[in-house]
Amino acid sequence: MNKFYIQTALFLLSIFAYANNEILATEPALGENTKPQLRSRYPTSEEVYEKNKHLLCTNPEETKQAEKLMNEVVKHLEYHATNNDGYKVYIRDRGDGISYYKKKHDDQTYILKINLNIYASSQYNDIINKLWDPNTPNTFNNGSVKIAHVYNPNLVIIQQRYGKNYRGNQKYFYALATKAEISEGKTIIAMTSADINDYNPSKKEYKNTIIENANLFKSNVNPDGDIQNGELDNLYVNLAGYLIEKKGDDLEITYIESINGYSTI
Repeated sequence: MNKFYIQTALFLLSIFAYANNEILATEPALGENTKPQLRSRYPTSEEVYEKNKHLLCTNPEETKQAEKLMNEVVKHLEYHATNNDGYKVYIRDRGDGISYYKKKHDDQTYILKINLNIYASSQYNDIINKLWDPNTPNTFNNGSVKIAHVYNPNLVIIQQRYGKNYRGNQKYFYALATKAEISEGKTIIAMTSADINDYNPSKKEYKNTIIENANLFKSNVNPDGDIQNGELDNLYVNLAGYLIEKKGDDLEITYIESINGYSTI
């Protein structure tokens, strides 16, 4: 069992443990005629927005372009999450509802797909909030995350940093991230990198090989000193995110990842 497989198993255990603990914590006192309510410990997108509103973009044209781009990214993520064309089994379902797939897009870019089926449809909103919250550890794509730019409660630019490797090097990326409700009981969280000026002195150019229009979107973020000094290596997100969907009593979570310079497994 590799490290990532263990992380995924722990992710599932954390969901069930969370549900049990929260239900117990909210059970009414003996004799009260009320049903226990599941209490979320994760902030909603509106609460995250209020906390970061000082980073709001004041350029209406940039906001419009960001919304247009991310509408396209959502469609790409939904396609890859629901279409098995070209995907090959990487690790088969071992009876725990987890399947892993990989494909090579246009013979040049690898895309990872992980599918989870869990008995947790009642936790739909809480899991969405968990995955959207930048302060919550992310099993699939771990590291530290902060919001660098805000367009609206469901559209932001994030910075994600990974821990240092054995050589002491550290990697990071900037990406636009959006949350979109496709239909009742079906939500997508999608990310892609664009031409975001973070003042890294590196002259290396990155091109999005899946979302070509991402290469046309430009934005600036306030520089971090270590990035501005060239101390971190830049990564580039072609496409990443989640499809979260209710299916009866089950919840299906599909994770898509294509990051230039990094792979979860």
